[in-house]
Amino acid sequence: MKILLFLLFGGPLSLLSGNKISEKAIEGPSIFSSTHEDAIFANELVGQWKKIAGGQDANKNRVLEESEKMKLEPGAQDNLHFFSDGKCKVFGMDMELKATYTVKTVNGKKTIFIYADDDADLPKEERETSALKFEIVSLQGDKLVVIPPTFTFLLGVYSRSK
Repeated sequence: MKILLFLLFGGPLSLLSGNKISEKAIEGPSIFSSTHEDAIFANELVGQWKKIAGGQDANKNRVLEESEKMKLEPGAQDNLHFFSDGKCKVFGMDMELKATYTVKTVNGKKTIFIYADDDADLPKEERETSALKFEIVSLQGDKLVVIPPTFTFLLGVYSRSK
């Protein structure tokens, strides 16, 4: 299962990104951040999110246009469920990952860090490295647009489930 997650979310490849975590970000998995703005983002994420579109941002405008959307295979989309206590689930594609999450500012951009429960015993530095990192492009009402881990040329669009 961990191998599948690494292949899907590019855990080891995230080492190549070279992103520095803001010094203001708190340590460890927690929904609350040391900045008020990060905490607001974390609270706005609470709920279930279903992936409704994905594709390559060919013109690099951080908007997924109709011409850039890829067809999502039935059952192949991932879903995110963020709880108010800082726990979350990533599920779909015949897998379920239980984890904790936080929102941090990385290079001036809001980023969701998802820490797999299976990695709870790792040293802090390895845990930070292995976290799934979704850069938040926009969060407006019931629509969340993110850049998924590793695939910085892609955009994922999620809709809040009711």
